Amino acid sequence: MKIGAAVRLKGIVQGVGFRPFIHNLASEHGVHGYVRNLGDARLELYVEGVRSAVDQFISDLRTEAPPICKVADIEVEYRPFSGRFDEFTIYPSNDHRAASGSVIPPDIAICDECGGEVVSGASRWHLYPFTCCASCGPRFTAVLKLPYDRERTNMSRFPMCESCQTEYCSPKDRRFHAQGICCSRCGPRVTLYDNRGSLVETSNPLKEAARLLAAGAVVGIKGIGGVHVSASASHDDALQRIRTRKGRPFQPFAVMSRDLDEVTKFADFSRLEGELLKHWRRPIVTLRRSADYALSELVAPHLDTIGVMLPYTGIHLLLCSFSVDPAIVMTSGNTSGLPMAITNADAIRQLSDTVDYFLLHDRDIVARCDDSVIRVLGDVPTIIRRSRGYVPTPIELPIAAEQDVIGVGAELRSVGTLLHRSQAYLTQHIGDVDCLETATFLEDALEHLRSLLGVQDHPRVIAHDTHPRYLSTRLAKGLAERWGGTTTSVQHHHAHAVSLMAENSVPEDESIVAIAVDGVGFGADGDVWGGEVLVSSYKGFERAGHLARQPMPGGDACARFPLRMCAAMLHEHLEDNKVRSKILSQRGRGGMTEHDLERLIRQVTADVTLNWTSSAGRVLDAMAAVTGLCLERTYEGEPAMTLEAAAQKGEATDVVPTSDLVISRGGVRSVDTTKLLVASVLALENKSVRDVCASFQYTLSRAMAVIANETARRTGIARVGVTGGVAVNGRILGTFQREIENDGFEFLQHRLLPPGDGGLSLGQAVVASQV
Repeated sequence: MKIGAAVRLKGIVQGVGFRPFIHNLASEHGVHGYVRNLGDARLELYVEGVRSAVDQFISDLRTEAPPICKVADIEVEYRPFSGRFDEFTIYPSNDHRAASGSVIPPDIAICDECGGEVVSGASRWHLYPFTCCASCGPRFTAVLKLPYDRERTNMSRFPMCESCQTEYCSPKDRRFHAQGICCSRCGPRVTLYDNRGSLVETSNPLKEAARLLAAGAVVGIKGIGGVHVSASASHDDALQRIRTRKGRPFQPFAVMSRDLDEVTKFADFSRLEGELLKHWRRPIVTLRRSADYALSELVAPHLDTIGVMLPYTGIHLLLCSFSVDPAIVMTSGNTSGLPMAITNADAIRQLSDTVDYFLLHDRDIVARCDDSVIRVLGDVPTIIRRSRGYVPTPIELPIAAEQDVIGVGAELRSVGTLLHRSQAYLTQHIGDVDCLETATFLEDALEHLRSLLGVQDHPRVIAHDTHPRYLSTRLAKGLAERWGGTTTSVQHHHAHAVSLMAENSVPEDESIVAIAVDGVGFGADGDVWGGEVLVSSYKGFERAGHLARQPMPGGDACARFPLRMCAAMLHEHLEDNKVRSKILSQRGRGGMTEHDLERLIRQVTADVTLNWTSSAGRVLDAMAAVTGLCLERTYEGEPAMTLEAAAQKGEATDVVPTSDLVISRGGVRSVDTTKLLVASVLALENKSVRDVCASFQYTLSRAMAVIANETARRTGIARVGVTGGVAVNGRILGTFQREIENDGFEFLQHRLLPPGDGGLSLGQAVVASQV
């Protein structure tokens, strides 16, 4: 018996080579009909044929789909056989929008087949940097609007030549309906300029750029999501010039290498880390430096790790192929505090004082998108920054929102979220929302996401952090006023806990005990929180424990100069000459003189208004300062990262028995971090800095785990998890996991979202949806 079937597919089904796959699958099963893109990012198809063939065809749509494709839902309506079709055809796209929730795929790294043609092939794509096929190339950064067709992408102004058109229309060709198809005859071109914007005459701009890098030049390189500032990772002088020009003396730089063999020259990696490096998402993966590290110490000063990625475009692949160095530094091309440059004019305007040359091209970047960063903690790939390769893939939630909600995040390393039904769509990495330009970028990114999703109306609920002075809070209020909506404030660490719950599919009616450890979060009592044990549900939280409340004289000055934090924590113990002399022994940037110390003590002991904090980040900073590892923070997280690097090589034991550290007042448990710090300072008399740093982290983690586990037993909660920026410290996270699992609780950690503020907006949106 012959039948017909009308089928609609939802998910990531446009821009992944799905229509060509369906065309060939139909031929394989002997069914006829058509397939086409819809304006709401779904696919519509109709097939006719023998019933068994139609059924098998529909089954194979899900099971045999291209690996990058994600079929979230298939709607099938069987119909009588009409006999209208004598072949299977890819129809022109239809702008019709009947649903929302489907979305285009993330940017996809150049595939091995295209990469082989670019580097060593004999075809017309040899040495052409914009080569792609139906299964690779930019997507999110290239699409203006849906449906996904060439005329609605950044390729619209590059008409196909006759050869490309022929392959685009050939069903057996892997470039069949590849919207980004182009070659040197018809596609974008790369051009080399000096830092004044004057053309550099050369027959091969990429090869010349590689030569300049090897000679010590700093080059601005335009990719698919923005501009990188690049230099040879082996050239001290070039790296120092980048640091001086950008005002980043110690911030670690990521590097790009041609292949895994090159990476072995400076980093060690596991099988899993190697797979992540080669994955089509092509994130930066944080690896351990190898014993025979072959790069400049200026790539990642004072750290034992290095961020590494492999080429993800033909531009990068050719540049690395021409390079004589094992790695090239690739750091974001932006003026400090501003979003990354994406136009040629902005790159030259913003970076002419930073770089010596520009390697640019004439294809527009529709949406700027920074590189994603991954770190394997234990055996779990943990996202540090979720951006290129991941956005706009949704996070599936265990609860459904009755109306659309936006979460605007906090202030640092921000990301926005659009919550639509039971899916959360996060924007690309935005950065620190502390100036008008980044606030505008956040708003534009949310609006672009809404447009791509086909969400017709602006969301009426806008969630934001409780901190009243954050620019993101003001942005939320402005959006609500313009859109006729309301705002909901969500406590910072509750948002962290709910993000952890949501990505781990904790049921709607259950709670967890969450250890939230980070640097800054506005607390419910007006203090700066950051070392919290919370009993959290989707609707609310109870503060069950925390790190001891400590003074922060000068507020943010304690974050910039962590020895101030150390002295404030120890002010009652400075009569001990060993403690006092250890603080005063630190000299150089951020070090303290006797006069500085006395003035700080007067600040703390006088009857004046002080900032108070329970922040884990500030406690780790204090330890990094008293050991001399970091006396001035020059980038976010620097003191804690240098502490972690030292602790990685040390032996961990209890500095103080946890029973002596955990105290109780008014039913709320806390950790006496002053006692821990004093003991650690005294331990430096007869133990190595590495061992004391390792023991400090270990003891702090164990003490917080004691409070969390006691809380779980008291409340009958089965799950205990860890969230917040400190949760990217592998040894701290590992201690938490052992202590929690040894007590019989299920351990939760982040796998789909960054533990830090880059995952915060999802929690905000979920909480607001429950109000």
